[in-house]
Amino acid sequence: MANKPTLGEIAQADHGIMMSKAYTAMLLENPDSVLQQRGRDMKLYDELLRDDQVKPCFQQRRLSVTQAEWEVDPASESAEDKAAAEFIKEQLQNTRFDDITDKMLYGIFYGYGIAECLWAIDGNRIVLDDIKVRERSRFRFDHEGQLRLIKINQPNGMLLPERKFWVFTSGADHSDNPYGLGLAHYLYWPTFFKRNGIKFWLIFLEKFGMPTAAAKLPLGQAQDPIERGKALAALEAIQSDSGVVIPDNIVIDLIEAARSGTADYEALCNRMDASISKVILSQTMTTDNGSSRSQAEVHQDVQQAVIKSDADLICESFNQQVVTWLTEWNFPNATPPRVWRNTEPEEDLMQRADRDNKISTLGYEPTEEYITDTYGPGWKKKETSLLPMGNPTDPLPPEFSEVSGLTLKRAGHRADMQSLMDAAQFLSTKYQELYGDRVEQLMNYMDETGDIETFREKLTKMMEDQPKKEAVELVKHANFFTRMMGAFKNGK
Repeated sequence: MANKPTLGEIAQADHGIMMSKAYTAMLLENPDSVLQQRGRDMKLYDELLRDDQVKPCFQQRRLSVTQAEWEVDPASESAEDKAAAEFIKEQLQNTRFDDITDKMLYGIFYGYGIAECLWAIDGNRIVLDDIKVRERSRFRFDHEGQLRLIKINQPNGMLLPERKFWVFTSGADHSDNPYGLGLAHYLYWPTFFKRNGIKFWLIFLEKFGMPTAAAKLPLGQAQDPIERGKALAALEAIQSDSGVVIPDNIVIDLIEAARSGTADYEALCNRMDASISKVILSQTMTTDNGSSRSQAEVHQDVQQAVIKSDADLICESFNQQVVTWLTEWNFPNATPPRVWRNTEPEEDLMQRADRDNKISTLGYEPTEEYITDTYGPGWKKKETSLLPMGNPTDPLPPEFSEVSGLTLKRAGHRADMQSLMDAAQFLSTKYQELYGDRVEQLMNYMDETGDIETFREKLTKMMEDQPKKEAVELVKHANFFTRMMGAFKNGK
């Protein structure tokens, strides 16, 4: 049995008390260039989530994963592997797995996420009591890639036990960076430009949105503080009041600044929003307006690929760590099962039905199991009814007032042929009942025998067997119908 887990909680919340300025020479620095240039504080990226484009786009990406149903598949059909899969399924059902997944998906935004596994003992089993996603900025990695917890009395970090913390990283282009590289690294500058563009846009609106009021005083009164105060009071009243009273020696003018240049702040903000959407969703048409149906379908496929990638990455990390630990502790002889999320969109049953209909024209029919699995329960195979023989043929055109003998013979022949075709069509629906077993038996003989003489002997023996009673009745009725039709035609 593998080493027992460390029980209890280690990384309790410290409510912001963290040695952010501690001596960290023994710790590996986060190589994120934006953080290095902007003070190495992860709170810099927290501000990005306040943006009205970043928040909904990233929320769309997270919710698309958590809304997908999760499943647990055993590694094989062995009893041990199935028991391990059922055990893992029970553990996940007893936790807030979707909520935990949602919090850990922020590792895609920041580059990495840390969750503490709280183990418990239940009889002879080690079970998962809870998973708590911790504040990532409280953790650092040393130069050996081991996780450390920064504490007030341990500036170099507390070395954490194995099989206690689930670490999820994303975005790094090599394995030497345990911090990963999140979307926030690429979102910082578009969000920064957008935020400053809006600030200047507001200044522009303040300057050019309404004219500036100016007061003119006689030359002798311009230097008088009292008169200047009256003029300024009148100008302030113009800005806020619906009516003003001014002395007759003060002249009020409204100065409208003439706009120059072609700067468009709205276009800048829209451009930055599009950049943000591309960074997070790899496309823009699921968040913005204006696209054709074909373009939207292509962009929807791109988004679906991103969502599936997120689900695969988070589930793979969970399987390699938490699922593997629980399996090795409780089922040492079993192969760890696989936890995964079904992110595929629901199939369009109209398209499937149209495809099945086209395949049926080639001579194939679906099984009852296929119908139930595809279209749900509540279906049964329609009973085949006996087709009426001798369907009436199309009447002759009304413009013929007299019909020749040759025409009557042709019409009768056509009716006879239609009856024969109806009979043949009916018998063809009974193919499996009439000949299916014999044909299958014949095919088996061909596969089993190695020479023509042996096959001929088995074929002769098969011919001596009595046919099915149902088949005999069908052929007898068809033969009787043929004789009766011939008798009526010959006038007997």
